[in-house]
Amino acid sequence: MKKFSLALVVLAGLGLAACSSQTAPVGENAYKGNIVFSQPQGENLQLTIRKNDCSGNQQEGEQVVITRKYDSSLVVGACVIVSGDGKTTNVSTSSPRNPL
Repeated sequence: MKKFSLALVVLAGLGLAACSSQTAPVGENAYKGNIVFSQPQGENLQLTIRKNDCSGNQQEGEQVVITRKYDSSLVVGACVIVSGDGKTTNVSTSSPRNPL
C-alpha cells in the first residue's frame, strides 16, 4: 500500500510540473493578450491583439495591430504572448500529454 501511495504522489507531482511548465513567462518587453481579429495578407497574417493579460474581461485593454508570418495556431480568441523581438506564441493550446 505504501508503494502505491508513493507512486500516486509521484504521478501527481509530475502532472503538476507538466501543467506549470505550459505557462510561459512574460518578459520585460513582452505582453500577453487575446487575438480579437485576424486577416490574411498574402503569406502573412495581420492580427489585432487586445493587451488584457488574457483575463476574462474582453472589453478592457489596449488594442495592437501586428503582422506576422502565417501560423494556423494564431486564431481569434487565442491567448498569445508577443515578445520584444516580435515572436508570437499561442499559450492557449495544449501540448500532447504523456500518459506515463
